[in-house]
Amino acid sequence: MKFKLVILFVTLLFFVSFKQRTEKEKILWSEDRPLTWNDFKGKPEKRFAAASTSYDILKEVNKNSVEIKAVFFTQSSWKKTSWINDQVLAHEQKHFDIVELYARKLRKQIKETKFTSYEDLKSKMEPLYDVNDKAMDKYQDLYDEETDGSMNGDKQREWQTKITKEIKALDAYKETTLQISFTK
Repeated sequence: MKFKLVILFVTLLFFVSFKQRTEKEKILWSEDRPLTWNDFKGKPEKRFAAASTSYDILKEVNKNSVEIKAVFFTQSSWKKTSWINDQVLAHEQKHFDIVELYARKLRKQIKETKFTSYEDLKSKMEPLYDVNDKAMDKYQDLYDEETDGSMNGDKQREWQTKITKEIKALDAYKETTLQISFTK
């Protein structure tokens, strides 16, 4: 009995420390908290790039709610210290901003979709998420292509304004947790 308690305690300790560690390794998008170069903690890859931003939209479906979060992963985002500057950081910030833009678009889609039950919610979430994720990837690629990875200053400024306006237009969907009402 004592041995089982020790095993249970060690297992619990592992999961708590793992959760704390992984929480520290991601940053939730916030308009009040821009990225800094200290957030890029990963090992630089051997390719022609000054930095790389690792991100995702995380979703959690519960009985009566859905949580959609735009996150930045510190351990897989990297920089080449000798190549970085404020313009590159602004470019990488916009990649993260695009994640929030598409998180808001997904929240809007969820709010506009009718769900009849928890099972219906779960079955409709995956296709909504997948379509949104593919659209976000295309938008990220277009952003990099048109700005030439931040090298085209005029296009970079255009995109910065465009992305900021698009996020602002979806302010009604900035809350990460959506309450779900089921229709009959």
